[in-house]
Amino acid sequence: MKSIQQLAAAAAVAALLSLPGFAVSAATDPALQVAPADGWGAGTVGGSAATPDHIYTVRNRAELLNALANAGNAAKIIKVAGTIDMTEGTPFANTADQKVRARIRLTSNTTLIGEGPGAGFVNAWIDITSVSQVIVRNLHIVAPCDVGPVWDPTDGALGNWNSQYDAIGIVTATQVWIDRNTITDAPVTDDTLPIENGKIKQCHDGAIDITKGADLITVSYNVVTQHDKSMLIGGSDSLTSDAGKLRVTIANNVFDGTGQRVPRVRFGQVHVFNNYFVGSKTANPYPHLYSIGLGKQGNVISHSNVFAIDGATGCDSVVMYPSSDQTGVFQDSGSTVNGAPLGACTVKSGTPFTPGYAYKPRPVALVKANALAQAGAGKFTTQISGNGNVDNVAGTKVPAANETGVHTDTALSLSFDATPAIGTAGKINVYRASDDVLVDSIDVSPAPSATDTQTVLARTNLEIDALGLGAMPDGATWARYVWYRPVTVKGSTATVKLHSNKLDFGTTYYVTMESGVLAGTIKGANFAGIAKADNWKFTTRAAPASYTSLRVDDTGSTADFRTLQGALNWVMKYCSTNSAASYGCNTVATPKVITLGNGRYAEMNILRKVSNLSIVGESRDGVVVGDVNFESLNSGSGASSASAGTALSTSGKTVGHRVLGGGRASFLIETSDLLTLQNFTLTNPHVRSTSWDNQAETIYFNTSTTAAAARLVAKQMNFFSQQDTLQLKGYTWFYQSLIAGNVDFIWGSVMASLFEDCEIRSVADTASSSPGFILQSRATAGDKGFIFLNSALTAESAVTQAYLARSGGTTATTYTDHIAFVNTKMGPHILPEGWCVGTGTSKTGTGTGTCGSNPPSWAGTADGGTTEAVGWREFGSMDLNGSPLDVGARLGIASVKVNNVPTNIQLAKQLGSSAGLTSRAEIFQNSTIATGAPGGWVPAP
Repeated sequence: MKSIQQLAAAAAVAALLSLPGFAVSAATDPALQVAPADGWGAGTVGGSAATPDHIYTVRNRAELLNALANAGNAAKIIKVAGTIDMTEGTPFANTADQKVRARIRLTSNTTLIGEGPGAGFVNAWIDITSVSQVIVRNLHIVAPCDVGPVWDPTDGALGNWNSQYDAIGIVTATQVWIDRNTITDAPVTDDTLPIENGKIKQCHDGAIDITKGADLITVSYNVVTQHDKSMLIGGSDSLTSDAGKLRVTIANNVFDGTGQRVPRVRFGQVHVFNNYFVGSKTANPYPHLYSIGLGKQGNVISHSNVFAIDGATGCDSVVMYPSSDQTGVFQDSGSTVNGAPLGACTVKSGTPFTPGYAYKPRPVALVKANALAQAGAGKFTTQISGNGNVDNVAGTKVPAANETGVHTDTALSLSFDATPAIGTAGKINVYRASDDVLVDSIDVSPAPSATDTQTVLARTNLEIDALGLGAMPDGATWARYVWYRPVTVKGSTATVKLHSNKLDFGTTYYVTMESGVLAGTIKGANFAGIAKADNWKFTTRAAPASYTSLRVDDTGSTADFRTLQGALNWVMKYCSTNSAASYGCNTVATPKVITLGNGRYAEMNILRKVSNLSIVGESRDGVVVGDVNFESLNSGSGASSASAGTALSTSGKTVGHRVLGGGRASFLIETSDLLTLQNFTLTNPHVRSTSWDNQAETIYFNTSTTAAAARLVAKQMNFFSQQDTLQLKGYTWFYQSLIAGNVDFIWGSVMASLFEDCEIRSVADTASSSPGFILQSRATAGDKGFIFLNSALTAESAVTQAYLARSGGTTATTYTDHIAFVNTKMGPHILPEGWCVGTGTSKTGTGTGTCGSNPPSWAGTADGGTTEAVGWREFGSMDLNGSPLDVGARLGIASVKVNNVPTNIQLAKQLGSSAGLTSRAEIFQNSTIATGAPGGWVPAP
């Protein structure tokens, strides 16, 4: 008949198997296993019944503590990935600091398990106190070293150093299984410690100590090595209440180089079987004193243990009374010392207890091999996975309740036990606390898009934002109007992006949230919304001290703003060309700087009528700015306006979607001269799909197409998108930057656009298998167009074909296909023909090429063909190794039907010289904005 403990374990596993979402079965994954039946810990199921939202993978101290806090006493599995140092790189200042930061206090119903080899802890104290149902497995634990050992002159004849903090301390806990762990002092072994008061200044306490009435515990298949006082069971002779408790099974472990206490037992009923003890009486460090010590009323039965201790002879060399109290008893069957029977012992045999479980020790001849093969950490891996929140404590709010100094462009966030779902109805409201005035409202229902008739875009969680509202120089209602998704979920945290520029400086607000906004649990309770009485209240910080020097950071408290748009709003309000001169920054003569701290800034942006602004990142890859935007969401190139558009789209894949007018770029810049972007990443993370109209710019630099057009400088930048990464006008210089995309990803109506020492990377197209196109030039006649100087055309490994350019021309367009690649390295993905011409029609005529329906280029010449000065041109093209590139197959003179008559026209050309194309002064010669006359602008690194 099965015991009650065994039945409980079986029931827990059966219940677990009925739950969805597990990566493996209970029969195979160690994280779902329960304590074996042949030990006092039988019936220990730990967290094996955890649901997916209570399965956590932790990689650092913060994640571990968050997981423990979030799960509470619910069944939980905490999987440790890698080694966690509880000091987090900052050494413990003192014992009190160590007591707080080293402690891993496990709660009931927990399985703490190493993911695989290399998982474990340094500077940790695993505290299992006054709880039940705990499993600790597969961890490599470096025993904690007390930073403040205490000298006790009364300890022993000569005094001793005493330390706190066990590797694993089990106190007043029940149903605990400690299995397949490795515990060691190394690298801080006793021979590395100083000698003070004539004794080693011992900093280690127990490896696995079990005290104060702890009960029903199995310690199996562990390796304890290079450690002195290894396992204390029963902490004091005075704790007579321990009698009848401290029932512990110690089976199949390896104790290698342990000095003593393996175990030392007071009061407990301890069963020790099939363990392998190895060491030496003369070892340095850790000379063997004894293995099993009998203290007050301790009762130990031993079966088939192997003692391989150099210098040991007979039972008394491994089993003894370590103190004057000799009321403990010991009985053995089948154990050996150095190959000989254990024999008679000085310790009393007394009356053995009867274990409350069935057991069958393996023959002593098999003990060593079995223990060495199976004991210790890293012998298995667990594949269990779940979505438990390790990022923060469930219920965490940002801003925190009653927080002060909050940024006016803060986002709101709320953390759950696991990933919450965004609802289909409900509002998030922000009120001014002084008078209960509603200052912002987010509606996740379809109401904001009520006029839409389309069904392709999800209309829940779709809001209209007015970027720059209240900050633009043109008027109070002027803004960039766009659709956006206000509520996002990452991991277990939901974040709400409020409408632009809604919060004032130095003002207190409170937040309410209806229950339908989010679905999930917080500390096990279903989310029921947030009311005014819940006091989610915060106060914003004072206004920045400067108009011209601002810092943005998504963390910390010293920055002026949390978002780039927050800083842009401030600069536009006070330093635009329409701002009052009294602010001292409304002209190009006054430099303005926005510094971006490392972080991810998921936002669309607008800058209008600001001159001489530099936006500088802390690091090129560490600062990432940009949010998803694309043609089906916000159609057109876009512009700011005095009101949101109301017309519905009549073409494309989202017919019936309201066109607001703000356009598909992530960052829109209008009539802003001498904008410098430096040392960060600008991205539009939209992923192309056959479901959408995918045109999606990272940046649209919108200015005039005259000699007085505005200027853009990009230095040491990354620009990422999957389609039209750059849409440009005016005069632009890209220097030592990376531009990535796939379909006409550099285009626009430029005067002159120079890409110098840049990487132009073609990326995979997730919506098409057709070759991509780097350029579509719509250059202004009479200027330099697009020029690539000393740059490289590269590609992702999945990209095998791309054209240099295609034309977007028609019979009516006035722009020119004006491009020059000068001394450019080109990867093998560039097709031998180079330039794309199909069967379309432009002012040049109708193409007869094979590149789809794309028209022939038009250079503005008499026949539309390329010359040395204008059109599709190359000079000095190289492969990626710098060797001259074979361009013999390049498109050159080709047949074009002009008035339906086949005519040979120079559509692309290899230049005979790079004259006029190798210096910035020559390329930007026509710009007049700096001085009113040509040649006034020569940008410099």
